[in-house]
Amino acid sequence: MSTSVTITAGDRIKELALNHECARHPLFERLRNDKFEVQQVGAMLRNYDAHASVLRRLLLKAATLMPEPAVGFILENVRNEYGNGDFSKAHQWQLQDLAVQAGVTDDAFTSARIEPGTKKFIQLATRYYYPKSSSAANHMRAAVSAGAVTATEILALEEFKALQIAFAQFNLQHHIWFDHVNVEAEHTDESIQLAEYFINRHNAGKAVEHGLNGVLDANVHLYDGLLNALDRN
Repeated sequence: MSTSVTITAGDRIKELALNHECARHPLFERLRNDKFEVQQVGAMLRNYDAHASVLRRLLLKAATLMPEPAVGFILENVRNEYGNGDFSKAHQWQLQDLAVQAGVTDDAFTSARIEPGTKKFIQLATRYYYPKSSSAANHMRAAVSAGAVTATEILALEEFKALQIAFAQFNLQHHIWFDHVNVEAEHTDESIQLAEYFINRHNAGKAVEHGLNGVLDANVHLYDGLLNALDRN
């Protein structure tokens, strides 16, 4: 007797994200398998910080698009990014402390080049996090934004798993920044619930996938940028 497996909207969204080409980018293999110099990880973290700093602000803008029942999904994420009420525990400071602990000087961090791929990601992701009518392609703007947020959270979990392996060579795999492995798992669940809200309540599956795919495509550029930061230094 066979049993049927019900595929939920959230399952489909996660499958789309993890089967996208960005999830198989060479950056992940490099992070998992290679050894790096301090200068390399400093440049990479500077680029990661550049993209993450923009995404935090874009999350705030995304919240303004959301209908009332969906706002909480976004704000919980934002609050965590900013230290849950204690700015000294904001994720940005954790990243910068990771760089210092790895031996990266402040001058080396701040002077590291922001790679073209990182800049391209920022340009493209903005179109989907806070879409104008033209980039929303006649879709519900809030649903497009929800798809964008969901893409970031699903891939962020994969990013942090690979980064944690890379920083084991500096004995920093247990640094507080890598609490993101657990935090992003929670954020992924919340963002999938956000996507499901728009799919199930607003019949906006195409809009969600438009935002999802837009940011997944942008992630290819981000990962190009992070990989170039490793290769150029």
